[in-house]
Amino acid sequence: MATINELTQEQFKDLLDNYFAPPEKRTQMTDHELKDLAKRLKERINVPIISETGEEKILIKIIIKIDRFLYDNLPNEFYDLVRSMDKGIDDEEAKRLITSLSKLANKHIDLPYLPEMAEYMAIRLVIGVIVNAARKQWDLRRAKENMYKMKVPHQKYASQFQLESIIS
Repeated sequence: MATINELTQEQFKDLLDNYFAPPEKRTQMTDHELKDLAKRLKERINVPIISETGEEKILIKIIIKIDRFLYDNLPNEFYDLVRSMDKGIDDEEAKRLITSLSKLANKHIDLPYLPEMAEYMAIRLVIGVIVNAARKQWDLRRAKENMYKMKVPHQKYASQFQLESIIS
């Protein structure tokens, strides 16, 4: 990858276009990744009074909302790590990120159609999958498979230790 000084005009323009993308473009997950993660999330979270199909649609919208939050709060280059096995963050950085992103997300994302406990769990699960996927020797597939084993705190004011335990 070129350094800032080595970027072409077109590469620099692409960098700015990504940074200033309109809301509908402020996501990094593909349609396939969204659908797959929603199916897995459905096994851990129940949306009350909604049919199975409606539940999946709601979960996709929740994941998009969290993905947009991550787009706004992480460099887009972070997602390059999510799709790479040979590059990535170490476990300590993953713990730091899961803690700070979870707390920040809880302040900025409101899902009024979910009970509070399910809201915290959804936010932390999706962030946990993304952060796990960015670790060295991990990718999105492995992180999604690991999602079933993740210990996700349900309470609003989870401790740093509880949040760090999402990283397994």
